[in-house]
Amino acid sequence: MKPLRMAPRILFIGTTCPFGDVSGSGVRTLNLLKLLGKTGDVTAVFATGRPWSAEQLEKTRAAFNVELVSHYLDAPIRTPGDRWRKVFDPGFLNTNGVIVPPADRRLVAELVERHDVVWIHTLKLANAFRRFVWPSSIMDVDDFPSRFHASAAGHAPTLGMKLTRRQRAFSWKRHEKNCLRRFDLLTVCKDADRGAFGDPSRVHVVPNGFEFQDHMAGRAARGFDRIGMIGDFNYLPNHDGLRWFMREAWGKIREQVPGVGLRLVGKGGDDIAREFPGMGVVGLGYVPDVAEEVGSWSCMIVPTRLGGGTHLKVAEGLARRVPIVTTTHGSRGYRLVSGEQAFVSDEAGDFAKACITLLRQPDVRERVSEAGWRLFRDHYSWDSIQPAVEGVVSACLSRPRSLS
Repeated sequence: MKPLRMAPRILFIGTTCPFGDVSGSGVRTLNLLKLLGKTGDVTAVFATGRPWSAEQLEKTRAAFNVELVSHYLDAPIRTPGDRWRKVFDPGFLNTNGVIVPPADRRLVAELVERHDVVWIHTLKLANAFRRFVWPSSIMDVDDFPSRFHASAAGHAPTLGMKLTRRQRAFSWKRHEKNCLRRFDLLTVCKDADRGAFGDPSRVHVVPNGFEFQDHMAGRAARGFDRIGMIGDFNYLPNHDGLRWFMREAWGKIREQVPGVGLRLVGKGGDDIAREFPGMGVVGLGYVPDVAEEVGSWSCMIVPTRLGGGTHLKVAEGLARRVPIVTTTHGSRGYRLVSGEQAFVSDEAGDFAKACITLLRQPDVRERVSEAGWRLFRDHYSWDSIQPAVEGVVSACLSRPRSLS
């Protein structure tokens, strides 16, 4: 057993910049680094396929002890043998056609040996280092690529696309099943995922969360006939969910509340808005003060039907005290009871009815937003998640350093 340290040395390996990236991955990266910093002495390494601006790099280095920011090299899969291995061999690590440069891989190998715990954010990133077994490691699964592709297959428009998605789901599931051979412990975002790897005792739950908000923020402004959605609308789950909502529910809502508007915050929203002229849809793109904008909504919609992880936008809605109307898929990982902390429905008529109720009945809006905020405060603020992070680090430190 490794000796316990007052301040364990933790190596965090991530792929998403913690600043200037409003995706769920970016928010999780930022807050995991903060929470791990309260648990031990953290060194950060990043390997990415996206360019970072000088401002992003400067802010990241100012906030955290950053040892390395590496950029992927292309590693195309060309031979029939490698294409076969990608699908059928769970030990094949070129899952995404990228690799970390050799010098950076050597540096990270040295850092792994000098740290007590290695926290790796996502399996795709671990594979880019071409290392199969990671000692004293915690793999933060966060998202399930197999489930993303499996759910996308159900909504793919052609047979060929369905088959491609199913093949990718099959391949990723084999890699996911192999995780406990490669890493000491795993973390997932919801309790229902603990049994997906064969040994739930080695799988810990670290939910997605959001920054604690002033619970009175936005109350005075609310009352406009507005519904809103937050996300990158070029991202397939958001794009697909919004189009389902527009096709199946938006017309029903406008029939009952003719002046209602739909506000889209995030990349790609303006492109979609232009496709629906005269229907009250406004694409806002990046909004610097999200709190003020969201505070004017009668409800936030999360109409997603596919994807592999949990939706950070649900935690954000709860934190900002805006009532949420979501699909069952969108609510995954959150302890939502429909009609209490949110409305949950997969049927377009009921989804629309919930939105109409929240538009027309301020007392229901108040009750649901209060209940949702209390749920956030107790379970989904990053402060409330701190014990889970400390617990998994402690569990990793107490394990023999047997992997090599």
